[in-house]
Amino acid sequence: MDEDGPYREAYRLERVIDGSATTIATFYSAKEALTIMPSLDEGYRLMHGNKQIWPNQASFRRQT
Repeated sequence: MDEDGPYREAYRLERVIDGSATTIATFYSAKEALTIMPSLDEGYRLMHGNKQIWPNQASFRRQT
């Protein structure tokens, strides 16, 4: 990571089991992170900082 460059939030792919999330991959570009979204199922979530990108939080609440 470039110490002199601006800080950028990373995208994290997390596996969710029984309400507990574990980071399994980190992406540093939106393009890279968004390429995996079509293959995700309900056991995963994509985060950007503290914001849940996929599934959106409204649909995630309906499933649980």
